[in-house]
Amino acid sequence: MNEIRLYGSCGNAWWDEEFFTAAQVREQLAAMSGPVTVRINSGGGIAAEGQAIYTMLVDYPGEVHVVIDAVAMSSASLIAMAGDTITMRLGSYMLVHDPASPCAEGRGTEADHLRVAQQLRVIADAYAAVYATRTGIGAEEARRIMRDETVMDGPTALALGFATAVDDSAPAEPVARFDYRIYAHAPDALREASKSLGEAPGRTAMMAMMSGMSRKPTKEIEMAGTTVTTTPADDPAGTTAGTTAGAGAPAPGNQAPGNQPADPAATITASGDDRARCQRIRDLVEMSGLGSDAALDMITRGLSAQDALAEVLATRKEKDLQMSGTLHSGHRPATIVADARDKFVQGVERSLMAKVGLTGGERNEFSSMTLSELARESIAMSGQRATFASKLELVGHAFTMAGTHGTSDFGNILQNIQGKAALAGWDEAEETYPLFTRAGTLTDFKATKRVGLGNFTSLEKVAEGANYSFGTIGDRGEPIVLATYGKMIRISRTAIINDDLAILGSLPRKMGRAARRTVGDLVFAILTDNPAMSDGIALFHATHRNLAAAGSAPSVASMSDARTALRTQRETADGPALNIAPRYMIVPAAQETITRQLLTSAVDPQAGKGHAMNPVAGMAELVVDGRLDATSASAWYLAADPNGFDTIEVAYLDGVQAPYLEQQQMWTADGVEMKVRIDAGVAPLDFRTMYKNPGV
Repeated sequence: MNEIRLYGSCGNAWWDEEFFTAAQVREQLAAMSGPVTVRINSGGGIAAEGQAIYTMLVDYPGEVHVVIDAVAMSSASLIAMAGDTITMRLGSYMLVHDPASPCAEGRGTEADHLRVAQQLRVIADAYAAVYATRTGIGAEEARRIMRDETVMDGPTALALGFATAVDDSAPAEPVARFDYRIYAHAPDALREASKSLGEAPGRTAMMAMMSGMSRKPTKEIEMAGTTVTTTPADDPAGTTAGTTAGAGAPAPGNQAPGNQPADPAATITASGDDRARCQRIRDLVEMSGLGSDAALDMITRGLSAQDALAEVLATRKEKDLQMSGTLHSGHRPATIVADARDKFVQGVERSLMAKVGLTGGERNEFSSMTLSELARESIAMSGQRATFASKLELVGHAFTMAGTHGTSDFGNILQNIQGKAALAGWDEAEETYPLFTRAGTLTDFKATKRVGLGNFTSLEKVAEGANYSFGTIGDRGEPIVLATYGKMIRISRTAIINDDLAILGSLPRKMGRAARRTVGDLVFAILTDNPAMSDGIALFHATHRNLAAAGSAPSVASMSDARTALRTQRETADGPALNIAPRYMIVPAAQETITRQLLTSAVDPQAGKGHAMNPVAGMAELVVDGRLDATSASAWYLAADPNGFDTIEVAYLDGVQAPYLEQQQMWTADGVEMKVRIDAGVAPLDFRTMYKNPGV
């Protein structure tokens, strides 16, 4: 019968106990076929190892029968969920709890811990999904059970769906050697069994276990009332014999210079309590990466574990300051799940949006970070381990992500923020041209003709029993063609190091405004340049009956004449009047005051006595634009409603009425280039719908 025994810690050993790994399970499964029984007696261990073993068992083609011989806690409980049947022996336990991370990468700031919290949430949700699927409960209910660190005996696990059977005939095996005191809600019996391991583990030992770092085995030799605990520096596995100290060995704290043990990793303790102190210091120093010499120095100086912790933190802080822009190289999970990476990108984008004043931004755990710190964090979140000689090198790597096959999260984040800023600038730009123009769509850059539909001929009376006749529409065609307008800006490494937020906020915002202003320039150039229409005659021309015979300032008389000219336009020389009403009156800034008076005053403001009725009041909506003054400070125009008549079309490539931001990696790691462009084309569609008075 196929059988796999998962006894001890999951993924590694921390107290010289039994352990099992995903690699071992993979090897065993590869040699098996048919049903397999998985016997579990484990206090848990590394979350990722448990997830890997669970997945292997789920993917196994044969039946999987899980038997809880004694305990299945933490990651071991997840492994149990892979069974087609899950049997808990009499007196066995299962513990389900939230995953934990003992420390945070980086300086240990609030932002560091919040980032770790995001990663833990991903693991917790993944575990909850498995528990929920296996038991039939909801994912939120599974998370509640995990948060409560729920201990279940066999009947309870069966009732909640975490087991499929209880075997009362087979008593549970003795629990695996494991310190169950690290769990807040471990049963008293398990806590009592853990006392055989000695004093409860300190925080550093728990940190080592939860972060996947094995504790080096030690050898203790009693001699002349003194215990010597050794781990040879050149034998990390602890396989060689330890060294001993004679009866005259000095006590800790009184080690004479030059009279240290030959083995630099040796620790000399005089009691059980002191042995625990020494081991905690060794664990702490090992995790910090300071080396065994530092541990020996702290032990021989008689430092307490708390004092050693303070010294380690101070030393690490000093090293971080000295390294300046180098990437922190502490422990980091080898695999970053996509969800955590996506959340990082979203969180950074929102924090930067808040900094540059964009809608939708928020203050979060990334708000306190500079751009160069975010560059460092993006490299770490991609799963890379690297060190850099300077901040310039670090930021350059963040831009290029050299040596990877993916894109740069950092560069994409900056591009997205700049794109949002450019769009905000586009929306904020105060432009008047959308009022009297019509938006259109072109699919390529070829010259296109807009066929004017003109006005449908009047309906004819249809006699009883007679056929309907076909009406006609105009056959004019006015050309329109797209063109590309744009500018480039560069995000350099120096700007990132200087934390220059202008490259993300104000500059692209201004470029967005410039893009909209460019389109406005094209529209008003139609009015001022007076281009030729498809008939070869200028847009505003006496032949088109839309140009005043003599220029004059806005007045009741001149505005009345202009309105009459629009209303009496004809599709053909002998056709009926089109009765086009003016919708907008477009004037240069120099004519704004008098025009506003004429359009809003109930009486004629130019009448001698000021009591005559104003017949042009409310005739049109006023549009003022200072670009007209550059060509003529006196010329003014009328335009029909673009929703009812053809006036001027502003066409966009594929209908995209906003600037487009493109990023191009520079040929070195000096930065990235951002290009803001807009593809637009502007053309007049009909001369009958517009009128010009050249002014005086």
